[in-house]
Amino acid sequence: MNAILLLFIILQIILFFFMTLHDWIHLPPFTDIRALEKHSTKTGRLINSAIFGLFILTPLSLTLLYQPHFPTWILTQLILIYGFLSLGTIISWWIPYFFGSSAEHKAGFVEYRHTHHFLPSRGDNLVPNTLHVILHLQIWTCFYMSLYLWLTS
Repeated sequence: MNAILLLFIILQIILFFFMTLHDWIHLPPFTDIRALEKHSTKTGRLINSAIFGLFILTPLSLTLLYQPHFPTWILTQLILIYGFLSLGTIISWWIPYFFGSSAEHKAGFVEYRHTHHFLPSRGDNLVPNTLHVILHLQIWTCFYMSLYLWLTS
């Protein structure tokens, strides 16, 4: 197994645990589970964790099953899944950060208001917190790595 593929697998494993547990573990100042509990139900968080966990478990499983020689359809699935997740991060966090969003959209992120941020404020726009910036970088890296595997196959 080459180093890129090993890194891709490790990154996906970390991402899986990150996606399934970040709404459950209280790690001040990076998470504020108390605020999250006020704004969402346990059932809602459980469903959210299960959905996003499956979003990562699927490409991770495909990577483990088919490595090191991926059929084109598997690489296409990896690109689509991580591309979809990347687009979701951009639409839900980064477009609102740079260009603003509705009050309704901002209200959906109120539980992150008192978590750690290192990016500068842009008016009253939503500011991605540090934990989500790390999460987004992981997702984007997985997307780029799946593109790399497709281009080099």
